[in-house]
Amino acid sequence: MSVAVKSASAVPRAVPLRARHLMVLVCILFSAVAASLLILQAAPVPFFWLWLTWAAVLFLAIFPVPGDWPRAILLNLGIVAILMAMGEAYLSAHEYIPPVYPDGAFFVPDDVLGWAPAKGMKAHAIKPNPAGVFHHPEGFLFDRTYTIDSNGLRIAPPYRKDDLAGTALFFGCSFAFGEGLKDDETLPYQIGLQSQGQYRTFNFSFQAYGPNHMLAEIDHGMVRRVVDTTPQYAFYVAIPGHVRRVAGRVNWGGHAPRYVLDADGTVHQAGHFEDRKPLAVRLGIHHGVRQLKKSAMWRTLESIDPPITNDDIRLYFAVVRRSQELLTAQYPGIQFRVILWPNTDPQGRTLYEKLRDGFRQMGMPLDLVEDILPGYNSDRSKFILSSVDRHPNALADQLLAQYVVSKILR
Repeated sequence: MSVAVKSASAVPRAVPLRARHLMVLVCILFSAVAASLLILQAAPVPFFWLWLTWAAVLFLAIFPVPGDWPRAILLNLGIVAILMAMGEAYLSAHEYIPPVYPDGAFFVPDDVLGWAPAKGMKAHAIKPNPAGVFHHPEGFLFDRTYTIDSNGLRIAPPYRKDDLAGTALFFGCSFAFGEGLKDDETLPYQIGLQSQGQYRTFNFSFQAYGPNHMLAEIDHGMVRRVVDTTPQYAFYVAIPGHVRRVAGRVNWGGHAPRYVLDADGTVHQAGHFEDRKPLAVRLGIHHGVRQLKKSAMWRTLESIDPPITNDDIRLYFAVVRRSQELLTAQYPGIQFRVILWPNTDPQGRTLYEKLRDGFRQMGMPLDLVEDILPGYNSDRSKFILSSVDRHPNALADQLLAQYVVSKILR
């Protein structure tokens, strides 16, 4: 009886364990790369999901990788990826989201101010809720229409031409412009309304303006060209963040007017600020970093501004003082007042207190929002648009206008 013997080459060989582990790792890596590309293109808050994906990859890779040290490294890297995902989730839910204007251009270039609202238009402003991590935006924080008159100012209420008690000018940023508010809910409009038309108001405020814009509006004759009744009051609505703006310590300064402090404490204009280079340009990685801008962490890093110095504060006060001096020279007898908002961040109290004390030392009439709005320091939520947008709401402006009309104008 013959026995058939198979050749050695015909016997299937078992794949070595190390090779099988390598194949598993390659498959995991390939799948993770493919998933990452898809997430970057389609997922909301993509970097949250990217970090979760790579955390899963690192944890899965622990099993086929031999050795205690490599496994410990992978475990710790996975934990870091989880923490990064948590950071993305938090920042994406709390970062500031600017409004959008679906009907066309609202901001237009301006040679003097850098930017300004387009004249004679109605701007449809929409601000979506933060996208969050697990859902798309639902609804809006606000959906408003801003009416801009032929002079480029937000619309004012009717006034009594034959029985006019006075005129009030307003300067400032989005707090005075009325971000997220209807036309008749802004502070200047409410003051005209609550005075029953006896006071005419002009709102020279706009988004992202600072006291350097106020000074430029006065210094370059914009106020005199627009205001055709004699003003008795000028209100500068101040926030501590204006110190950064007047010193150019913001990453969106653009072509804003730049003022510098002289040795004698006065100021003069020295051209304009230009945009600070983005973080990617400063790091030399600006080519091909478009995807990084989808990361809330990256956007937060790009928005970090340099620290404020004592020279910045001195420049700030000098610019406000010069604005007061020019208005007083142009309109003798005008009363220039500051309405000061506290920091939206409680940790910034020190700067706020420096501004409060500085205005008092200058002898400049000062009205503190925290002393006017009842219970403001204990519960600010009643007076802001939302927890993710701390601009004044309609109630805040209504109460501030009531104070101005009853305690100052009358």
